[in-house]
Amino acid sequence: MLEALPPGRPPRLVGPYRLLARIGAGGMGEVHLACRADAPTADPYRMVAVKTVREDLEVDGDFRTRFRREIAAARTVDGPGVARLVDAGADAPSPWLATEYVPGPSLAEAVVRTGPLPVAAVRALGAALARALAAVHGARVLHRDLKPANVLLGAAGPKLIDFGIAQAFEATALTSTGLVVGSPGFMAPEHLVGSRAVVPASDVFCLGAVLAFAVSGRGPFHDDELAAVVYRISRAEAELDGVPGELLPVLERCLRLDPAERPTAAELAALLGEDGGDGGGAVPGAFPWPGGVLSLVAEYGEAARTVGEAAASGAGVADLPTLGPVVPYSPTAVTDRPVAPAAVPAGRRRWGALAAGAVAVAVLATAGVVLADGGSGEPGGNGAAAPGASTAPAPAALDRVVLPYGGAGHANDFGAVGTDRAHRPAGWSPWTAGVEPGVGACALSPKALVCPGGGGAVTALGAADGKELWKVPGRGEGLRGGPQYPAVVGDTAYVTGPDGIVAYGLADGRERSRVPAPGRDWAVKGTDLRDGVLYSTYVNVRDERTGLVTAVRLRDGKELWRSPLDGLPEEPVAAAGRVLVPVGTTPVSLDARTGRETARGTEYCGGFTVHEKSGRVLCRVRRDGSVAVLDSALLRPLRTLGTGVTAGPAVRADGLVAVIGEDDGSGSATGRGALVVYDLESGRERWRVPDTTADRVYFAGDRVVVADATEIRSYPASGPGGTGEHEVYRFGLPRDFDAQVAGELLTAGGAAFAPLPGGLVVSGYLP
Repeated sequence: MLEALPPGRPPRLVGPYRLLARIGAGGMGEVHLACRADAPTADPYRMVAVKTVREDLEVDGDFRTRFRREIAAARTVDGPGVARLVDAGADAPSPWLATEYVPGPSLAEAVVRTGPLPVAAVRALGAALARALAAVHGARVLHRDLKPANVLLGAAGPKLIDFGIAQAFEATALTSTGLVVGSPGFMAPEHLVGSRAVVPASDVFCLGAVLAFAVSGRGPFHDDELAAVVYRISRAEAELDGVPGELLPVLERCLRLDPAERPTAAELAALLGEDGGDGGGAVPGAFPWPGGVLSLVAEYGEAARTVGEAAASGAGVADLPTLGPVVPYSPTAVTDRPVAPAAVPAGRRRWGALAAGAVAVAVLATAGVVLADGGSGEPGGNGAAAPGASTAPAPAALDRVVLPYGGAGHANDFGAVGTDRAHRPAGWSPWTAGVEPGVGACALSPKALVCPGGGGAVTALGAADGKELWKVPGRGEGLRGGPQYPAVVGDTAYVTGPDGIVAYGLADGRERSRVPAPGRDWAVKGTDLRDGVLYSTYVNVRDERTGLVTAVRLRDGKELWRSPLDGLPEEPVAAAGRVLVPVGTTPVSLDARTGRETARGTEYCGGFTVHEKSGRVLCRVRRDGSVAVLDSALLRPLRTLGTGVTAGPAVRADGLVAVIGEDDGSGSATGRGALVVYDLESGRERWRVPDTTADRVYFAGDRVVVADATEIRSYPASGPGGTGEHEVYRFGLPRDFDAQVAGELLTAGGAAFAPLPGGLVVSGYLP
């Protein structure tokens, strides 16, 4: 993705731009991520991709002519589906140009790393690219090298890059007679005859091949031998077995032998926009990428922000490690024989660079010569051929347990741990894993994510990759076996179920000890961990009118106290020396050391969130749908926040409170949702985002995060200042998975871990 610059050198300038990191390199030049030297920034959308000519190459007149042609083509085809040309220096000693930086993977990388795209995403992708091609052709320019590596996937949709071999309709070809510039596997039949035979329909043919690759994971002319690829292209013998039926007729038309029988780019956009598709995601941030692609987009954005922050702070970005892999797609990358990829783990494949310069290969007696123009080794990003880049992970050193509610008091505040990359599990990358149905909350240790399910079940997943480490099946005892918040201390996971509190080794799942349940008449209702003590509430399943609270020290299994209750308790919250328990609908406070009752409120309350700094108790699940703020001593109401609250509250250390509630701008119930942020002490509303619904709301550093069963969204905690500050990560869920509600989201180091009670855990970048 991004490669650190050589260490120990002063910042390198190209024109007015400071180079931040290398994106890739090819036979003729390099591409760097850059920002203006006079305006350092950590915003990827204000950065550029600077293409420079290799310093060791002699730049002659013909080369400058070709370079000026590339600049002219890029300026001519400016549009929403094309990476915009920002600046250029064709007459500089080393010519350069700067284009819009697209923080996202190439289509090649996305498919290799996350698999083929779903039909809806491919339909929207194709419609957007077809509209971009229509604009390109309208400017009387051909792309001539449309392939997966030259399509970048941004948050708002795809962008075409690299018009390095673009040719105006009336231009004179600068290539030699009998030589064809292009990428094997994604060339039109007429392209093989020579550059003069290429027409707008040739780009449509290439787009058809690109879309077939996107939806099936394989190019339609793929073969290990270049001669076979060219022979099949020359006869338009596409292999489309992996293309779904709803796309097959359209792609077959694109891949016809006769250019006159192919649709125009505008016609193709209309064909792909049918069946209710949005035709390409015209609304910013709403493009229908699957979760895996969105995660890669976030990965690119995060990497760019990291180097931008270092540059803006005056730090040496040259000291940064390589931030991610470069994964191109090369159906037939050859020198004098096919090049095999290096043996690396599946889903992480990378390819080395081709030899500098073009490689001539004899293919057919009448077809002339095809040049593998470096493009078959290009990376997924912003227009350069891939070097043999390192895949070393970014620094990551999670050294603590992260609880699903973000720490003491169930405040739903993950603080700096939520966003600081130093708190990410080592070697982490996005993953999805199946778990026992019923999982609602997980706890994260440096190496394992522990997820309890129903009936005492528990699954431990590798924190970095989601691989199952061990599993204990549940007993399925209904009320007695409901899943509880996990308790992880050191190298031990404690799970409360029908048999009491069972301790498992975090690494191997072996049972280490157990503390028996209070008895067969008692079913656990809720648990909370504080300072190595597990506080648990139980309901009496025999009389269904009384309850119990226990405190067990986990290191030795000793029960510290047991307190009976005169009603049915809900989930306990341990905070500031107290254990708060809703008894029926009455808030009750117990001394955490002795279990003696210290206060009993009068307000209806179904659950608690505690602000540790002030001691304020936020009472949720009230009859009127508001959140009551109670004092810490007597549990008396001070004020209420929100109307029709359905998610939250989350309370940040500085006293910001976030909820999801009803919204019509006046506080009356209208059924519409809103994310609303208040000041805890005054009750004053700080800001709101209307038309927002979610199952959960949290704070993570300087972001407010909301989640439901399909996606995570985040906003600046200070309030959104524009559409670009609302970021989304959508889960890539299996088609047969019934996503109904989200469990307790957990964040650490900019990674999110989302359990879905239907039996799935999704881990991706926190937006």
